[in-house]
Amino acid sequence: MANTFVTPTAVARDAAITLANRLLVGNLVARDKEAVFTGSKRGESISVTIPPAVSEASEFTGSTSAGDVTEQSIDLTLEKHFYKRVDLTSRQKTLELDDFTRTVTVPAIQGIQLSIDRYILKQLQAFRKNLAGTIANRPSTVAHLVAANKVLNDNFVLEGGRIGLVDTTVEAALLQIAQFTSADYNGPDLAAVREANLGRKFGANWMRNASLGAFARGDVAGTVLANGGASSGDKTLAIDGLTEATGTIYAGTVFTVAGSSTRFVVRKDATIASNATTLTIGPAIDATIADDAALTFEAAGYMNLLYHPNAVAAAIVAPVALNAGSAVQTFDGISVRVSMDSSIVTLADSVVYDVFVGARVINLDGGCLIAG
Repeated sequence: MANTFVTPTAVARDAAITLANRLLVGNLVARDKEAVFTGSKRGESISVTIPPAVSEASEFTGSTSAGDVTEQSIDLTLEKHFYKRVDLTSRQKTLELDDFTRTVTVPAIQGIQLSIDRYILKQLQAFRKNLAGTIANRPSTVAHLVAANKVLNDNFVLEGGRIGLVDTTVEAALLQIAQFTSADYNGPDLAAVREANLGRKFGANWMRNASLGAFARGDVAGTVLANGGASSGDKTLAIDGLTEATGTIYAGTVFTVAGSSTRFVVRKDATIASNATTLTIGPAIDATIADDAALTFEAAGYMNLLYHPNAVAAAIVAPVALNAGSAVQTFDGISVRVSMDSSIVTLADSVVYDVFVGARVINLDGGCLIAG
């Protein structure tokens, strides 16, 4: 006989708690827009205001003059729908709720958590617009970390709350230098050293994520040219001359255009068709690009980043509950939908956990790529 305490509401509650506690990258970005999606707004997209550039104040000399306030925004879209379905055995249907959570819910939510973190990591690669170090190398010394910190300082990024995300190879290198392991640098608090954690150093909380590693640019080979040119202020650029007739150029890929020193970063995956595609880019084009201007793509490098969470907008939102056998529960802003059903065809019970996810970098100068 099925345990009556294993209800969609009870399972969804535990699922939301589990997801909130197990997220890494999803908890290292600003997620204050979730309430907008789940409250007065119902839909897949909202407009997020982009922070204005920092500029000096005017000196008062007897009268004041107003500067124009030009509000810019970017769409935050719930573009991913992640789910895990579990078909229950007869034994699982008799579990107490605590055992059900450990045996069924936690593994399912771990899969969703991994997909969410990897998706957000991919969006964070837009910070590659700013580079500290040499692109082909991983950071491994204090000098590399300080160089990245300088990039953020030069961009007037808030100092409190900065996050450093590094791969396991970088972590292994940093854990062997004195600044991360010696009591001379860590004072009386050696908890990070005992646990082999990087901890807080050089103005940032440093964390390792195993999903980071070598960066994939996608299909960028060929004599790539601007197709039709572009005007100042444009945020897209049509290109052709790619070697591959079909394929993808991935978000985070960096390029320059002949005649300009600006580093442009691809903001969204671009699908290639007939050796051509249109790139959504950042920053906006700052000077006219001529037709057939040559593009040079930066080497791939790795994915290690230093950034401020406020430079990113993200949301993890459950779909609306289904008509029957379904419930949505929220914990720490994160909501999860759980739907249960039985099949008279397969004579099986199923549980589906699902969420919508969206993430965008809203301030490209709020982070940088850390290289060696």
